[in-house]
Amino acid sequence: MDRLRRLVFSFYREDPEIEAELEPLRDCRMSRSWGTIRVECVDARHLEEVSALLCHLRRPLVAMGLGRQIVLRVPGRPQRCYPMHIPFHSDLFT
Repeated sequence: MDRLRRLVFSFYREDPEIEAELEPLRDCRMSRSWGTIRVECVDARHLEEVSALLCHLRRPLVAMGLGRQIVLRVPGRPQRCYPMHIPFHSDLFT
């Protein structure tokens, strides 16, 4: 498991419900470059499953200050870009 996925799963390790929801993320490859978190999905259906998890992906990545946007990619399709707005510190864990 790559480091970014491990970070996300570790962030939610004490919340079994969210950890179960994150299961589609196990089939992704994640990388980071120039403030962009890239998530490589298997196919279009898988991309839709992962896009439904964006709120769970953003929280640990923003908490660690790891990027400005999340890009979901699937071979042969246009990529989708989602900004990671940095909330106020008090809003990070609500």
